[in-house]
Amino acid sequence: MAIVTFKSKAAGEIFMFRETAEKIFKVIGKPLGLRGVLTPEEIPDAIAALKDAMEKEKEFLKGLREREDKRFREGKDLDEEKKPAIEAPVYFTQRAYPLLEMLERSLKEDTPVVWGV
Repeated sequence: MAIVTFKSKAAGEIFMFRETAEKIFKVIGKPLGLRGVLTPEEIPDAIAALKDAMEKEKEFLKGLREREDKRFREGKDLDEEKKPAIEAPVYFTQRAYPLLEMLERSLKEDTPVVWGV
């Protein structure tokens, strides 16, 4: 698996699997490429896109939890021992948050975020 390193003078480096970075950049609406830059002028739109996606995920997960709670209250999930144990998934918000934080710091310091250099 390839690793992408994001850098900014406003924050420490962030290392991310390329597959994860591609999903994040799809939300941002910018191709990841082997090398690239998010300029200070592009950063506000990237931040807005990430925050919007995170909010949508939050609402989706809230609805999912509400449905699960309802099933439990109705007694439909009383046989938990028979279900295989699964690990908690890592959601988009958790994966994207470090980059969002870097973008916010970079915006404050009017400096770009680069990768692949």
